[in-house]
Amino acid sequence: MEIFGLKPVKNNLVEKLSGGQKKRLSISIEFISNPSLFILDEPDSGLDGVMARELFVQLRKIADTGKIVIVITHTPDRVIDLFDDVIVLAKDSARTGRLAFYGSIEEARKFFNRERMEQIVKSVNRKEEGGDGLADEFVMKYAEVQHA
Repeated sequence: MEIFGLKPVKNNLVEKLSGGQKKRLSISIEFISNPSLFILDEPDSGLDGVMARELFVQLRKIADTGKIVIVITHTPDRVIDLFDDVIVLAKDSARTGRLAFYGSIEEARKFFNRERMEQIVKSVNRKEEGGDGLADEFVMKYAEVQHA
């Protein structure tokens, strides 16, 4: 409860918790089993910027204990300093979930020629999703780099 900032509400009923507190409680329940691999899909959704940042700080501390923490987020720039590596998956013309990049933050910036992570996400998103529609290009480019 302390790790996820829930100590002040430890005696409250779940139904009385805020949306953000319920989300953090859900994450802490998963963490109770002491997993060596912790995968979270958008754990920051519904949290304000301050609470989201604090959650990611706690996840960084968990990673620092030797656990693998994989986080899917659509707002990476506000916490990018807490990541070791990034994985960029894209939907190219063939299928969903294609690997467009894996590596350090600096390597990602150079590979995509973009400074911000959200610009990278936008570059691989389809045009009908408000993106640049470059998934095919980056999936092929990354495959070529890996085979070189």
